[in-house]
Amino acid sequence: MTTTVGDALKQVPAAAAAPGTAEVAALFHAHYPGMVRVGYLLTGDRALAEELAQEAFVRTWRRWDQVRSHEAAPAYVRAAVVNLARMSLRRRVLEIRHRAALALDVADGAAAGDDHRGASTRIDVRRALLRLPLRKRTCLVLRFYADLSEEETAKALGVAVGTVKSQTHRALKLLERYLEEGGARGDPT
Repeated sequence: MTTTVGDALKQVPAAAAAPGTAEVAALFHAHYPGMVRVGYLLTGDRALAEELAQEAFVRTWRRWDQVRSHEAAPAYVRAAVVNLARMSLRRRVLEIRHRAALALDVADGAAAGDDHRGASTRIDVRRALLRLPLRKRTCLVLRFYADLSEEETAKALGVAVGTVKSQTHRALKLLERYLEEGGARGDPT
């Protein structure tokens, strides 16, 4: 069962609650459905809209002391939903562009009658990537394929930013070595 931000806020004991917790909980209960609707209308994806709305409320709670007017808090949350949706849509557009470019590269190579060197290079990189240990591979995929920042990658993996930096650096060095060796050969396991 998934725990929502509202459920989490209900579980925080009043004495241990950070400043603004009660206010953000009330804000959440009053405005969450509307924020999900805004997210849905921007993204067309209900699950993503729920994630965006929840993240917007969490960010509002974390920055509650920076909200100038508590009457303006719904606008603050709404702006956060819009900004998060915008970031999400940018990632989608980049992903679509990369996929389209890959398809064009392969199609151009086939039309020109070449030996598909571009496609085989991509396969070699994929195979070399699969040879990396899971933790290093995950850092590279999140950083460079999913286009997450170091902070976002750290948050996604539940590790420190320094760990992401070191794992990414080591993974790139290892990937380079594998590729120089002709590194796609062999079993990726």
